[in-house]
Amino acid sequence: MSNWERLEKVIQYLGFNVNSFAKEIGLNRAERLYQIKRGNYAISKNLAGTIAARFPDINEAWLITGEGNMLKDGDNFYKIPLYNVSLDDFKTDLSLMTAAHELEIPILSGSDFAIVNEGEAMSPEIEHASVVFVKEVDKSAVIFGDIYLIIAEHIKVIRFIRGLDENRWKLVAKNSADYDDIILDQNTVKAVYKVKGVLSMVTM
Repeated sequence: MSNWERLEKVIQYLGFNVNSFAKEIGLNRAERLYQIKRGNYAISKNLAGTIAARFPDINEAWLITGEGNMLKDGDNFYKIPLYNVSLDDFKTDLSLMTAAHELEIPILSGSDFAIVNEGEAMSPEIEHASVVFVKEVDKSAVIFGDIYLIIAEHIKVIRFIRGLDENRWKLVAKNSADYDDIILDQNTVKAVYKVKGVLSMVTM
């Protein structure tokens, strides 16, 4: 596996694209990562250390050498807590929450937690009672057009995020016939989580 293939695997596992991943690890520009993609540079010890410091489950030695496993725990994938509560009762401080179950799904093991979707706003993309797997991201790493769980001062919703202007987002439902767009001031956002996957009730 090449340097870029290892780096790409980490980026995909964590739910980012190249540009948002660069921001997440403190790079002003993604050019350094694209140079690795072009084969001009290898993954340096400094870069691997930065990634491992930000994402402690990533194996720094594997990033540099390709030996061993991507995750420090090898094949022991992280168990994803499932919170069976309504969004109204959801708390961003997960230490105050009690998981109803712990799910072990390797392809989604980069998720912070899972929650049961209520309502039809994102139907048919995310049906009512589907289990939604999410990972917290910084507001600056939001990719417009993707689906997020947004926790703000007065609303808690799952929506597409679109850019409106420098300080505001437009939150758009898939079922736009029945649900209006929401204009949200970014300053009111407490947390934003990227939707990494959905498990419908039929497949559980």
